[in-house]
Amino acid sequence: MLLLSVVLISLSLSMDNLAVTVAAGCAAHRRVPVGFALKAGVLFSVAHLIMFTGGWLLGSGVGHYVDAFDHWLAFGILVFIGGRMVKESFHSHDEAEKLTGLAGRTLWWLAFATSIDAWLVGMGLSFTQAPFGLTVIVLTCFVFVTSWAGFYLGIWLGEKFGQRMEAVGGIVLALLGVKILLEGLGIW
Repeated sequence: MLLLSVVLISLSLSMDNLAVTVAAGCAAHRRVPVGFALKAGVLFSVAHLIMFTGGWLLGSGVGHYVDAFDHWLAFGILVFIGGRMVKESFHSHDEAEKLTGLAGRTLWWLAFATSIDAWLVGMGLSFTQAPFGLTVIVLTCFVFVTSWAGFYLGIWLGEKFGQRMEAVGGIVLALLGVKILLEGLGIW
């Protein structure tokens, strides 16, 4: 049952990540180098690894402080990036420019925003008998796979439906931010 719990926790933490990487992939519109998708997978995995480990190490000592604003932070980041994606979907950009923008700070912010939950889960699990090493390994593997697969699913959707998918991806990011905010406020 312990392994099942670790898998379910890892799967749940990687679902927001999957939605975000699909949306990010939609912005690319065309095939990108395999190395870029691997880089995105590694970036999202490392962000989750750092946040989960930080949460685990700090335990509940600062949990209530982080819990007071984490949902606002994720909301702001996701709505800002989503809004920017919608705005950019109405402008023509060359593919190198799109990929450069996606690979820069935007990808880092997305990785950070999707890993905030890992911080809180790490804090909560630090008080249980959950094995740290197994949880971290399974979590980072799930996040890597969902990042890579989500990115390529988004690219495929972008190829198939064009710039409309970039707008849809931006709307999905913004709605995900709203969902996180409503959950954090106890409304949803």
